[in-house]
Amino acid sequence: MIDVGEARIADAAEAAAYGDMCAAAPEDFRRSTGIRCVEAGGARVMLAPGMPIPMFNRAIGLGVFRAASESDLDAVIAASRAAHCKAFWIHVNPAARPPELEPWLTTRGFRLAKRRAWAKMLYGSAAAPAVQSSLSVREVDAMHAEALASVLVAAFEMPASFVAWFRALVGRPRWHAIAGFDGDAIVCGGFLYRGEDLAWLGVGGTLPAFRGRGGQRAVMAERVRIALEHGIRDIVTETGEPVAGEPNPSLVNMRRCGFRQVCSRLNYEPG
Repeated sequence: MIDVGEARIADAAEAAAYGDMCAAAPEDFRRSTGIRCVEAGGARVMLAPGMPIPMFNRAIGLGVFRAASESDLDAVIAASRAAHCKAFWIHVNPAARPPELEPWLTTRGFRLAKRRAWAKMLYGSAAAPAVQSSLSVREVDAMHAEALASVLVAAFEMPASFVAWFRALVGRPRWHAIAGFDGDAIVCGGFLYRGEDLAWLGVGGTLPAFRGRGGQRAVMAERVRIALEHGIRDIVTETGEPVAGEPNPSLVNMRRCGFRQVCSRLNYEPG
């Protein structure tokens, strides 16, 4: 059994954060990737035909914020096809309504992706976690935007063009950029999106040579601390659930920092 309210909160925070992240994309990056967020069928739909990976081509919240109809599902599918997305996921949260949503997807040729589910996580304490790290962690401003963005792009092995996108989030209203330093050098970091009553943690990464030093947990703890300081108690993040016993340090770090899994959200892709 899941708490439907918590499962909805988890999708709502992610949808809000990615919507604003798309809006922050610089014009050159927007033109080269086609990235944008639209509303279709009651869901937040991210489209980036120039980046044919599901992370940036997916529908969040279908059937979650309101009960879905078959025409809602068709509107989401039509949006992805009109954008010529070569990879696309439709998330199915267990809080989604009606229960016929999954049969509607399979009837339209959708199937569970190899990465079949994401763990949706919610912070469960009124105090920030205590974390030990050999790195120095703090919030940074525009002076460190280029360095932080470059480290995150390198950590995720993303194209160099992503630096401009991540750089644009530093100092943007509602966003907090956290960096971990080894001496004067940034070696890890992550972002916090702070809405009115929800917060989302994402884009957390560490350079390979500096992993295992508690940096990512410290960056997570600092983001939680900032959200709590602003009176926000519903703090959300997510990660892919392990496939075939693979390691997932992100999920381990989330649990060690006090996040608990509120649901498994399924990922459907066209067959």
